[in-house]
Amino acid sequence: MKEADENNRVSRRSRVLKGAKLVNMKSWSLVDCTIKDISLTGAKLVCGDQYSVPDEFRFLIPSENTIQPAKVVWRKNNMIGIIFTGEKTRAPVRKF
Repeated sequence: MKEADENNRVSRRSRVLKGAKLVNMKSWSLVDCTIKDISLTGAKLVCGDQYSVPDEFRFLIPSENTIQPAKVVWRKNNMIGIIFTGEKTRAPVRKF
């Protein structure tokens, strides 16, 4: 495993501002979030309803049509830090 830098990160984060959804696999509910920064290993998100965010979920980026498993590693006010726990794949087709 790579050594973490001074911010405890093993890969460089890029600042972004795009929408994401956290998919709770137990209740099949969605939580809307905004990605503040992202890397190959994790991301910092702003979520309006902190209490609706489960500890583990699927991280969906609709604009990229990708989904991957993730879990929360820290929480502060309306922000959360997540790490990805599996590979990114194409999101299933959504029918509305």
